[in-house]
This record gives sequence, C-alpha cells and structure tokens, in this order.
Amino acid sequence: MNARPGRPPAIVPPAPLSPAKAWAFRLVSVVFLPALLLGLIEGSLRVAGAGYRPGFTAPCQVRGRPAACENPDFGRRFFPPGLVRSPVPFAIPEEKGPRTFRIFILGESAALGDPDPSFGVGRFLEVMLAERHPGVRFEVVNTGVVAINSHVMLPIARDLAGKRGDLFIVYAGNNEVVGPFGRGTVLTARPGSLPLIRLAVAASGTRLGQLLAGLARRISGGTAPARWGGMEMFLERQVRGDDPAMTAVYTGFARNLADTVAVAREAGAQVVLSTMGTRRRDFAPLASLHRPGLADDQRAAWEARFAAGASLEAEGRPAEAVAAYLAAEAVDGDHAELQYRLGRCALAMGDDAEARTRLTRARDLDTLRFRADSRIDAIIREVAGAAGPGVRLVDGAAAVDEGSEHGLAGGDRFYEHVHLTPAGNHRLAAALLPAVEAALPAAWRQGAAPGGPLPLETCLARLAFTGFDRYRVAREVLGRRSRPPLSGQSDHAALVRELELEKQRGAAESFEASDATYRSALLARGDDPLLHLDYGILLDSRDVFLARRGQPDAGRSLEQYRLALEALPQAPEPRIRWAEALLRLGRHDEAIARCRELLSYRPRSGQAWVTMARAFLGEGKTEEAIEAMQRAAAADPPTAEQARPELLFRLAWTLDRGGRHQQAKRTLQESVAAWRARVAAEPTSPEPLRGLAEALRVLGQVAEADALETEARRLASQPPSG
Repeated sequence: MNARPGRPPAIVPPAPLSPAKAWAFRLVSVVFLPALLLGLIEGSLRVAGAGYRPGFTAPCQVRGRPAACENPDFGRRFFPPGLVRSPVPFAIPEEKGPRTFRIFILGESAALGDPDPSFGVGRFLEVMLAERHPGVRFEVVNTGVVAINSHVMLPIARDLAGKRGDLFIVYAGNNEVVGPFGRGTVLTARPGSLPLIRLAVAASGTRLGQLLAGLARRISGGTAPARWGGMEMFLERQVRGDDPAMTAVYTGFARNLADTVAVAREAGAQVVLSTMGTRRRDFAPLASLHRPGLADDQRAAWEARFAAGASLEAEGRPAEAVAAYLAAEAVDGDHAELQYRLGRCALAMGDDAEARTRLTRARDLDTLRFRADSRIDAIIREVAGAAGPGVRLVDGAAAVDEGSEHGLAGGDRFYEHVHLTPAGNHRLAAALLPAVEAALPAAWRQGAAPGGPLPLETCLARLAFTGFDRYRVAREVLGRRSRPPLSGQSDHAALVRELELEKQRGAAESFEASDATYRSALLARGDDPLLHLDYGILLDSRDVFLARRGQPDAGRSLEQYRLALEALPQAPEPRIRWAEALLRLGRHDEAIARCRELLSYRPRSGQAWVTMARAFLGEGKTEEAIEAMQRAAAADPPTAEQARPELLFRLAWTLDRGGRHQQAKRTLQESVAAWRARVAAEPTSPEPLRGLAEALRVLGQVAEADALETEARRLASQPPSG
C-alpha cells in the first residue's frame, strides 16, 4: 500500500548502543582522537625540525665509538632565554668495560664543584677510589648543573637510568626555593602544585609544549632578566622561613628526592644521599626581614637595641653586646642578622654549642634562601631512612664542619655560602668514600689497598691544583663578592680580605712550579681531559703574558686542547680556546674551522660566532665578519654585546685598510661609545680600560688614553705565574 501523499515516511530510530559500546565511543572521542591529533602535531613538528632535543644526554662519538654526551639544550626546558644553564661536558661510553664501576653525581652547583668543577667532589672521589682499588676502572660522571633543583634533577635521573650506572650520589637541596618552580625564583612562572609542575616539565619534553611555551613568552613579554646575573637576580624574591608556601617547597623536595631514589633503584643502581654542607661561621645572612605585624614603635625599639649591641660588639665587649641583642630579640627574634650577631658573640665568649644553635637559626631565617636549611637536611635523612636496602646516608654537612675552628666550617672549607673549596670537597669526598666502597661488589672490595682516603695534598697534586688555579678561582669568587647580595653582607670586608689573601698566595707561585705540577699529574693521569684542558689554560695564560712583553706567542696550548677534545668531543671550552689560540697565531682559516666544528653541535654559541668574526676581520673579509657579528647577536646577545666594542674596533681598522675611511671613523667612534659602556658596567676590570685607551689613541685623544692606561695598570693585579 502506498503512503498517503504529503505524509513523510516513518523513521525507525536506531537501536540504542549497548553500555560497552557507549563507553568505547566515549573513550575514542575523549581520549583516542585527541591523543591521535596531538601525536600527529608532535610528529609533524619533529619532522619540520621545530623545537629542540629535550633529554639530558645526546648521542655522540668518542674516539669513533658510540657514547652519550651532555645535551646543551636541556636547560632550555627550565630556564628562559638568556639565562639557560647547561650541563658541564661529559661522555658516557655506550660500552661498559669489565671491572668498571659507573658513578653518577646529581645535584646543583655545589655538587658540580662550582666555581671550578675540575676540583669538585667527584674529582677528589675519583682519585681516592683509583688509589684504593687499582684493579677497578671508576667512571665518575658529574651531572650537576648550576641553579637547578629537585624538579630538574628528577628528569636528569630518569635520563641517566638507561646509562648502566652502578651508583647515584645525590648532593642537592640548596636551590629548592630559588631554582625552577621555586617560591623565590625568577627562572619560571609562579609555581603551582606539584602535579602542575610535573605536567609543565612533561610538556617541555615535547615539541608542541616547547612551541606553546615560546608563544606564551612572546605574548606576555616575559618578566625574567635578559641575561644571567647570578644571585643578584633574586634580590626582590625574599622568602621567610614561615611563609606558607614553604610547605609546598618541602613537600615537593621530599617527593622528588624519593622518586629520584626510586628511579635509580629500579635501574639496578645503588644510591648514596648526603646532607648539605653550608657555611654558617663568618658568613652573615644575605637578607633579613622583621616578623610580620611589627608596629612602628616596636621596630624603633628593636633598631635602638640592635644598634647598641652592634656598637658594643665592635668595641670587643661581647657579653654586654649579647644583653642588648637579647633585648632586641624580645621584640623580634625572627631577624636573621640578629641571630647571626648572637652566634658570633657566643663564639667570642667560647660557647660553641650556643653559637652553633644561633648560627644555624640565622641560616634558616635568611630570606634569600640559597642555603639548604634544617628542614631540607631532615628530609634527606627521612628519605634515606625510608628507602630500604641499597640506599645509604652520609652526613656530608658534619664531615665538612669536622676539624674546623669551633666545629663550624668557614673560609677554609667554603668560598662563600655553599660552594666548597678544594679542602671542603676533599672532606666531603672522604666522607662519601666508605659508602661508595660499600656499594662495590664484595670481590672488588677485597683487593682494596690499605689505609684511608688520600691526604688532601696528595689529591691536590694528582688534580694539579696549582698557584695559577688558586689565583684564578679566587679572582672569580672576588668578582661575585663585588655584587649584591654578597657585597651587602655585614662582614663583607673581612670576607674580601680572606679571598685577597688566597689570590695573593696563588700569584706568588711561579709559572715553572705550576707547569711542573701539571706535567707530573699528567704522567700519572694522562687520560684525564680536564687536566689537559686546565694545563692548556695555564700555557695560554703564560703565552699571552709573554706576548704582551714582546715575546712571540709559542702556541703551546694547542696540543692540550686537542687532547681534551679527544675524550670530551662536545666540550665547547677547549674548542673555542683552541680557536682563540690559533687566531692569536694568525692562523685564521684554522680558527674558522674550529669555530664551525663547535657550531655544528652548539649552533647557539655566540662565542664561536664572535671568534669567527675576529678571524674574518684578520683576513680582511669585512662582509663575512659583519654577518658573523650579526649571527652572534642573534644567537647570544650578552656575549655579542660584551665583544661588540672590540669587534667594532677591529672592523674600523679593516675598513680603513680597505680605503673606506669615513665609514672606518664612524665605526671607531661607535667602538669608543661601546667601550665606555663596558667601562661603566665593569669599573674594577682593567680590560675595558685598555680597550678604550687603544681606541681613543687611534682617534688622537692621547692624553685621555694615557690616563686610562695608567688606571688599567693600577687595577691589574700581578699576573698569575708571572
């Protein structure tokens, strides 16, 4: 029968989906399709070459064999442009030889050995182990990175888990507040909960996440500093110990540390956790804040009592000073500087126990939180205690303090707040040694040489810590001390004197003595790339010193840099120093070749582009030099800006030689302006003064040039090993 005209046919509704099919549809719609879309986008971005490699390590070749080297782009996941901190060079062979024990050291700058990783804790541990167990090959790989914290350390551990490590040593906890995602950081956005932080870290490991993060920075403009400024960057990020956000800081550290331990154990490695050494004696707090809610009259009373105590202490009357300080404490006892003064007076009165209590409290109250506090150390102990077999605790903090005056380490063990001197790193390594040996297979332990850890002086000889090295490290730390917050400490002048004496002791050693120490060390450890690098730096310094006095540059460092690169093929420093040495010798083509090699694996190296620009100028290739200068500015603006006055001066010379005199004069005037800016930014450095004087002399301003050269000579210290 036909349907009536004008009436639509009946629609039969489909049968309802079964519950199982309904859930499958929802799963495909909500999970599978978005995941597929994200996967396609991620894959397309990788094929297009967008983003960067996110892992901590990257494949490399060492003497023709596969290995894993440091990935210079890893830090881009956690640091804004201009502030990126990269791992130090290392190489982990893919093939692990027989009777080889592989140790990874995880942590921040203190674990790394800053200011000079050549004399860090891992280096001392390596020579101690080699002496005690001559039949075992120890591969000690230091993976510490400046300014990181446990949020970054955990991804590092996960990357290293596949590298056949036998032992992980963790020495970390100083940067939980100031490192990435910390409450007082300038490196990342304001932190959220731990799950949100981990989500952000995971996203940074994808090309899509990297692209979105870059877009967000461009849209917001970013609030991070444009260049690395050290501790000074954090001056406006003070955090009180009782800030509610500190709970999240401690919770995050505990979870990250426990997960780092779990990652290592799941990979079959054992773990050593160490408490954190911090300087408390002769080191005033970096910043102090009064307790919240202090009324104006209370603040005035506190300041009067504190000032009275300070005056009495300066007069050498510590007991009376304590009475005044205690009166101030009755008003506000949460002020870090007050607790430090009370601790200092206790030391003067011979009450070491009271001094330790007060100085520890002063550290914990310091509102620029660059030192691990008591709660951080307690968490390290708790995590070690709960971790089970295969995890050992070492009290590194106590080991560094032991044997120091009043039982508190000072300038003998610390350069400043947490960075250990060679003597401090030796103490820490000696404390770690038994725990490391306990992790060795029993059969390997049986062949141990008798005796304990190598004495400090023997270790220093093996590592070639010379007067030259003592001088350059002290000079580096003095440079840091000249800037806030270190320059604002109440005992700043005394700390500077301490470092000046150290620098003078280093400068007093002759080049011949330093050279002999390096030669002796290399006879015993000829396969040590850091020895070759540091010896090359010594020879470079000597050749430059002699060239300034009219002697020809001998180029003695070239072979040392080549040998360093055999073992550390991705290391930027020996390659750029090699190029610079070739440049001084007039071997411009070879210098350019070394720069191109560096740029092949570190394309963002501003220093390589700068050196290449110098080499092009030396050959009279003006256009190529200008292009290299532009590439330097794009890749690394701070490095390019620092090199700009010298490059402009050299460019002016090249233009003048090519007959472009008016352009040369304008370029020379630009160089003078750039040199003046550098002199203003580095008032205590002689090098910008010398550069400005040279440019002014060419312009005919001889009187000012002479005055600047006189001032440069006044500022210049005695050259090391001169």
